Amino acid sequence: MEQTVAEKVCTIRAKVADLVGNNRYRTWFGGATDFQLEGEQLDVTVANAFIGSWITANYMPHLIEATRDVIGAEPHVRVRVGEDGNGHVPYAAPVQADQRACCVPTEPRATSTLRQTSQPRTRAKLRGQLDTFVVGPSNELAYSVTAAVSHAPGEAFKHLILHGGCGLGKTHLLQGLCNALSRTHPELAWCYLSGEEFTNEFIYAVKAGRIDRFRARFRNVDVLVIDDIHFLANKKATQGEFLHTFNAIDASGKTVVLSSDRHPRSIATLSEPLINRLIAAMVIQIDPPNLATRQEILRRRAAKMSCKLPDEVLDYVARHIVRNVRELEGALYKLVALASLTKERINLDLARRTVEDYVSNVQPPEATEIERIVATHFGVTREALRSSSRDRAVTHARGFAMYLIRKHTRLSSPEIGRLLGKRKHSTVLMASQRIQKLIDQDGVVTWKTPSGMCEVPARKLLEDIEQRLLRRRDTS
Repeated sequence: MEQTVAEKVCTIRAKVADLVGNNRYRTWFGGATDFQLEGEQLDVTVANAFIGSWITANYMPHLIEATRDVIGAEPHVRVRVGEDGNGHVPYAAPVQADQRACCVPTEPRATSTLRQTSQPRTRAKLRGQLDTFVVGPSNELAYSVTAAVSHAPGEAFKHLILHGGCGLGKTHLLQGLCNALSRTHPELAWCYLSGEEFTNEFIYAVKAGRIDRFRARFRNVDVLVIDDIHFLANKKATQGEFLHTFNAIDASGKTVVLSSDRHPRSIATLSEPLINRLIAAMVIQIDPPNLATRQEILRRRAAKMSCKLPDEVLDYVARHIVRNVRELEGALYKLVALASLTKERINLDLARRTVEDYVSNVQPPEATEIERIVATHFGVTREALRSSSRDRAVTHARGFAMYLIRKHTRLSSPEIGRLLGKRKHSTVLMASQRIQKLIDQDGVVTWKTPSGMCEVPARKLLEDIEQRLLRRRDTS
């Protein structure tokens, strides 16, 4: 018996879930996503442009395959953005030439508030591309939002800040955004530069009496993209000028996208007005890639180099180079170069020799890692560490966190204080001195746990926590 339309839709949904995996299906197709089938046309109606852009970019082939299997013909699939309660239709990605891979609104799109220009601009092409970015659990949200901004600058997400350690892909995403804007919105003006370049140009403009020209350049763009905004720390005049620039762009309905090596609140020498402006944006952290993502990065880079990498070599390198993508790529380049120079085949022994420089030194932990591990060790939450609680377990944990962050990271005392509940730098210094004194005098740390009182020598406690830091590598 032939299936009804409703049954076909249910079957398509089930096939899509099988193809993309149940977790991804629940995330992107569950809830408010509606499937409607009419003949060979499948309409997937989503709640907003962000979800629509993501489905179009990542799951369109799965939708086409599932629908083809059910209806027995080549389907036409559209991803549509539905109306909200006020009848307003959010922006969706522009219609593609192939109507099977499009994301369109259910009504005509309203005129953009972004400035239009009569002729497309010719710009130098930046290195990063969104379609070459390897997406994993540590960076999926950052990639998704960046892609959404590239489709609908000023509408999908007004302002965006990506933060995380060095070599995790922030610059790649920012450059990929600019390249995508050149393709999808050639009529828009964007500007990409580093925080250092912004600072240097501001200083030059002040000295040369060209501040009006400087402001006209940066305040009249549709999308301002600045990499490494933390460079503005300790530069009060530049921070003030950037704040006015940000406000001017925001007032005109345009977009600012930034990157930083840490959360804005952890950059201790940023002014409070600037911090408040930054945290009002969409702030997203990028974490170090997990094992599967590192393996995929190596696989793609090796393919680009026309290098055949045995599975056991790929797995070995991915398991031992864990901190960031730059080190991972560096290890691969070194491995290929060594094989070429020695005329050896790439094997596990050569891989061991190649990465020994990387694995011989323990990778320093991030401040947030230390905070998390110390909180877990004392049986308290990270929120408690940042609170005003004077509970003994929380106080000890906070002190050890401050001590270890000072020891293992390059954060200053004011930055540590800001991270742990906006405390003064003198509080960090006194807490660190207190912990050091306990260790030097072989003191004992006592606190209450759900199972009773816990009493541990301070030196032993420190060793235990640092051992957990050493074992933090992802081998899953």
